Amino acid sequence: MFRPYNQKIISAQEQIEFISRLNDLITHGFTISEAFRFLVKQTTFRKNIIKEKILTTINSGASCHQILKSLNFPQSVVMFIYFAELFGDLSSCLTHVQTYLERNYQAKKMLLKTIQYPIVLITIFIIMLIAINYTIIPQFNDLFKTMEVKLSPLQQFMSLFITFLPVIFIYTILILIILTVICWMIYHRLTIPQQIKFMQFIPIIKHYFSLFKTYRLASEFSLFYRHGVTLQNIVKLYNLQEDDLYLKYLAEQIAQGTQQGDTLGTILSNISCYQADLITFITQGEQSGKLGLELQFYSTIIRTKIEQRMKRQIKIIQPVTFVILAFLIIALYLVIMLPMFELIQTIK
Repeated sequence: MFRPYNQKIISAQEQIEFISRLNDLITHGFTISEAFRFLVKQTTFRKNIIKEKILTTINSGASCHQILKSLNFPQSVVMFIYFAELFGDLSSCLTHVQTYLERNYQAKKMLLKTIQYPIVLITIFIIMLIAINYTIIPQFNDLFKTMEVKLSPLQQFMSLFITFLPVIFIYTILILIILTVICWMIYHRLTIPQQIKFMQFIPIIKHYFSLFKTYRLASEFSLFYRHGVTLQNIVKLYNLQEDDLYLKYLAEQIAQGTQQGDTLGTILSNISCYQADLITFITQGEQSGKLGLELQFYSTIIRTKIEQRMKRQIKIIQPVTFVILAFLIIALYLVIMLPMFELIQTIK
């Protein structure tokens, strides 16, 4: 079955501010309902009916994670808040969530800032190329035919390439969009094990998939172990999560593995979507009896890895785009000027 797309009720920036203010209010003695009621009344929504529904949810005595779910916060955030509520660790969890949302927002902002300039340049170049193809190049072609200027095979190829480049570009974009939609549809029809295998076949994305899954598990397990929750109880908690099929699958795998006498590290390595060093940290933590703290530190390491990988790859986008544009501009120049030089030689 397809999962419905949840449109954001408030923007990513507003979500960060919302969590920050919620944490401040709770720290200063507000109850959950009082804090949410105050914040919702101060928040601008697209429709008044949305505000009314959320206020109704608050007045019905909903918990923190339920209210955040009604505000369409990310599922991973909702689940982390849910687990924190169980152990009375909401305040520190809200700080963690705020940092998580802020870093996600900054990463997306950096990506958009990096790609918007190349996109504008490419768009301007394609529009200019379309105009040249319909105005200048036909006139030059007529002139060359009249003067019987013969083009070399390379010149003919470059001329055809420049002529059809806008069409190639548009069709490439359309094909990429269609492929993305098809992949999204296929992914959400698969079972959890199939989804994991599917993601492992997609270049670049497979690394982020593994890093994010590892980061989430390390964050949640560090919370559990720091509050003395046993692995058996973690399985029970995950089994209750009807909105997150991945957690239910993880619970099944852990339950089966423990019945067979496998360690947690062995079970997670068999799932094959986690970073290899996670297993090392878990083994060390189990031996030292400080698994909760080690996973907490490890989650910060993984978060840093994600940010560093994104920065490295984002930095490549602009130089590559500029090189491609430079090549295309030179090709356009040669398509026009090389026949002109031959024409001048013919006239001489």
